[in-house]
Amino acid sequence: MAQYLRAMKDESPNRPDLHKLAVNVTGCANYLVFHDYYTVDQLRLVKARTCKKSLLCAFCAARRAAKLVDRYLGTVERVLASEPALRPVMVTLTVKNGESLRERFRHLKRAFMKLQQHRRDQINGRGYTEFSKVKGSIYSYEFTKSEKGWHPHIHMVVLVSNWFDQKALSKEWQAITGDSFIVDVRRISTTTENDLASGMLEVFKYALKFSDLSLPDTWHAYQILNSRRLMGSFGNLRGVKSPESLLDDPLEHLPYLELLYVFVPRSGSYDLRTTKIMDPDDPLTLPSYQASKGTADPPFSISTRIKSPRTHSFRPADR
Repeated sequence: MAQYLRAMKDESPNRPDLHKLAVNVTGCANYLVFHDYYTVDQLRLVKARTCKKSLLCAFCAARRAAKLVDRYLGTVERVLASEPALRPVMVTLTVKNGESLRERFRHLKRAFMKLQQHRRDQINGRGYTEFSKVKGSIYSYEFTKSEKGWHPHIHMVVLVSNWFDQKALSKEWQAITGDSFIVDVRRISTTTENDLASGMLEVFKYALKFSDLSLPDTWHAYQILNSRRLMGSFGNLRGVKSPESLLDDPLEHLPYLELLYVFVPRSGSYDLRTTKIMDPDDPLTLPSYQASKGTADPPFSISTRIKSPRTHSFRPADR
């Protein structure tokens, strides 16, 4: 995407906005500083240059998803603990594909607002909707494209005490949209923390699936969606907000290895340039050393809590 933006910038020299965007995306994640807290087996990304353009940048989209899951997993767990009758459920709402992304997004958004209004009406004693069984929700929009056109949909984690009548909910959604009866409803296991985190990751993942979109389509989607609110919450989960920083908070009072990775455009990979042993209880810090060449898996992941790398360079999956 960075090359595509640079090419557009060169073709439009009188567009300072394009120049700024190309510079920011090109420089995103050109260096990464990790703290490897080896005594507790946690790796944290504490310094990096990020463009925060998650509709254009796969790195920032992945970091944003990780931060959102990390932030709101505890909120959902606390609500479930305080109201044991509630169960988490994954719900996906769709509309018919279409050629115009702008029109399809507007159509889906208005339909969802109407469904939410039906819920509020029943809470206030007017009408009935299956959606009133939702006590709280975190949701986001996702956009894909196929030969049939743009396909916007909404992923939601909802908390319910009574199971949906899926046929009734589908019928209501068909009446609202006029073109789609597809409502996917799936239980989310709460056996382990990872089960619930996986469901939330489905909500907070990429708004655009970069691997399935051409660069012109990605740019087109960015222009339409950049200023739009693409996630939200209501009920007893109200309050979801985008993270201000895509970095991790450092852990206090623990020794760590500080790892500096630098992106090498020629090879399309990161090299580990320096490593420092840091101990807050020791006033002396060992000198950094030059890392030897090697290969490794990426030291960052969609998860913010991952095992540390023990080798010296890696090739990113998508940058």
